[in-house]
Amino acid sequence: MKNIFNIIFVVAIVIFCAACSNDVVKKHDEFLKEKQALPWLPALSDICEIKGREVVLFVANDGYSICFFDIEKKRIDTLISKTLSRVSNFCYNSNNETIWMQLNDKNLNLWNSKMPTGVVCPFVKHYDEQIVWLCGGNHPFFSCGDIVYTGFIPIKSLTGEFKDYAKFRAKSNLIAAWDVSNTDSVKCVSLFGERPSDQPKEMFIDDSYTAAFNVEDSIIIAGTELSQNVVVMTMMGEKIKEKKLTSKFYVQPEKRDFSQENSATEKIKYWENNMLFRGLYYDKHRKLYYRVLDIGKRSDDETFMKQKSDWALIVADSELDKKYEVIFDGDNYRPVIFIGKKGVYVRTTKNKTMDLFVFD
Repeated sequence: MKNIFNIIFVVAIVIFCAACSNDVVKKHDEFLKEKQALPWLPALSDICEIKGREVVLFVANDGYSICFFDIEKKRIDTLISKTLSRVSNFCYNSNNETIWMQLNDKNLNLWNSKMPTGVVCPFVKHYDEQIVWLCGGNHPFFSCGDIVYTGFIPIKSLTGEFKDYAKFRAKSNLIAAWDVSNTDSVKCVSLFGERPSDQPKEMFIDDSYTAAFNVEDSIIIAGTELSQNVVVMTMMGEKIKEKKLTSKFYVQPEKRDFSQENSATEKIKYWENNMLFRGLYYDKHRKLYYRVLDIGKRSDDETFMKQKSDWALIVADSELDKKYEVIFDGDNYRPVIFIGKKGVYVRTTKNKTMDLFVFD
């Protein structure tokens, strides 16, 4: 009997410690490995390998060129000198060394060494009785094999305009999979990416939807600004499960319906003053997931845009179990991160560089 009680006691302690570990908060200084490790990187950047060298691909300031920065040699070169129009998003496929670019909401462009000027790939935009356009910005854009994943906007059905577009969009899927095996006819083969079940039904902000692509395990992890849960899916969108991945600091934003007309200032102030989840990332080098929570400013002052929000980086293991979270002060760091072999590069606010952190 005594042994049974001992076992129960040990199990209880283990469970208690595991629960407590979810609320572990650490300072970013604990993980800092190198200051000014990289020059400042634009938001439209991607760390990848080209011919065995780790480089940063990024869209130049003119918006029409794609350059690369060799991390080891500390040198910048131009890869694509002049695109057909301004680049709103891009991704690199290391298997076939091609770059897919989104130049507007109606076209995908393909580039490789055999086509230095790129080629426009015409769309077959009709899918599931919807006319689909692309959307860039904070939406997914990823290439794997013969599939390119993008955010999308269902403009209208084949039979006409949606009667209540805002309500439809609030329930619609958010990721499009495009078959690019035939560049003469790029086809949409799947629309997927449901919002997590804890998404507030009465709140509709916008279509921001972040996703982390884990090619090794053939899964996609996705979430919204308002949901504490994330959805785990197959690479073609079949739902596997949901998992809670949140912060101890999280407070649900105040209710606000942005499906109605609101001024741009009202929307920006809402985003700035409330806690919203931002990026979601997979670190293939360390088998970790990261999720960013913008803690918000909580200010009604008209100078709110000059303030900087603190933010938390939630670190989870390969099973999406939260290990701890790291607090960054908004005065020194912005929630713009890039993942490389050496670690995680985080944009600084003052000296226009990227500091290197390694999370374990």
